[in-house]
Amino acid sequence: MIVKQSPRDSAVHRSVGGEDHAWGLSEQLLAALFDVLAVANWQRGGDNNAKKPEPLKRPGVSKQAGGEVMAQGKAVPMDEMNTLLGWDSPG
Repeated sequence: MIVKQSPRDSAVHRSVGGEDHAWGLSEQLLAALFDVLAVANWQRGGDNNAKKPEPLKRPGVSKQAGGEVMAQGKAVPMDEMNTLLGWDSPG
């Protein structure tokens, strides 16, 4: 609970969050904008041999062999997820 309420740049948040500590919504949106602009510039570049730009590396995400992006993490059982989300409590 303390980590959720501490600022992203606090020492506690950095030690628990690892490299994810600095990536909030604004940073994710800026990275998405960066990727869209890079692809748009590549499309308009006129060089048919130019390599498609790679997406900006984001923490907690790896690129799979097929090119799709997968989030990394540990599977959580559905009953545990329902408890975390508060969906198993009445009312």
